[in-house]
Amino acid sequence: RRGEDILSLNGRYYDMTANPVYDEDGTPCGAVILAVDITEKEKREKLRREFTANVSHELKTPLTSISGISDMLMNGIVAPEDIKGFAGDINKESARLITLVNDIIKLSELDEGAYSTETDEKVDLLKTAAVVKERLEAIAAKKNVKIAVTGEDAEITGGESLVFEMLYNLCDNAVKYNKENGNVTVSVGTSEGAPFVTVKDTGIGIPEDAIPHLFERFYRVDKARSRSTGGTGLGLAIVERIITLHGGFITVESELGHGSTFTVHLPLADGEE
Repeated sequence: RRGEDILSLNGRYYDMTANPVYDEDGTPCGAVILAVDITEKEKREKLRREFTANVSHELKTPLTSISGISDMLMNGIVAPEDIKGFAGDINKESARLITLVNDIIKLSELDEGAYSTETDEKVDLLKTAAVVKERLEAIAAKKNVKIAVTGEDAEITGGESLVFEMLYNLCDNAVKYNKENGNVTVSVGTSEGAPFVTVKDTGIGIPEDAIPHLFERFYRVDKARSRSTGGTGLGLAIVERIITLHGGFITVESELGHGSTFTVHLPLADGEE
């Protein structure tokens, strides 16, 4: 009789289908077995389940807070002098929710191939880094963190908005997890002909055992600190996805208490050698 099952062996998964073979008299005389390697499919399905579970959890937290506070306000059990503070809490949680939803949408679009880097668009990494600096200077000033951009012109072929978002996320993290009166240095250049961007900070650093997990979705080194700074746990996952989309890779060096250095390695712009 026909049989079907999924089997695992040495970390891989196989969809096994067996069908009997009959002779002229209708007597079973053998079998045909088809084995299909579905490891990648199973991995994607596992990631999807984990992503869905994490999204549900992350959305539930601010929504529960907003619902609870608004319920108190609606039932008039908040003193008039406290209303402004509670309204501020709703505003803060709503902003966090909007940021989270935007990051989820962005990551989903990147996964689904909504963005293409197969264009003739040239992106100047130094100029893009300078724009990122301008956007973040007001935020950095609140912590007395100084941002500096150095280096030389380096061009890649790709999506300018994506490259901007990649650099913005890296620099934003460098500011958020920096120390008071700290520094962020963005360096642009080429190494053996290939463009690179380095974002170096003087911040709190990253534990060595956490570095391999930094680009996992919803991973946070310090959950309490990340939430207090508005982190969604998706920023570095978006960074890694954008870099991969452009054919590059990222490396991380860090020492706990002494800052971190993220280096993005990218291919040359088309037509350059």
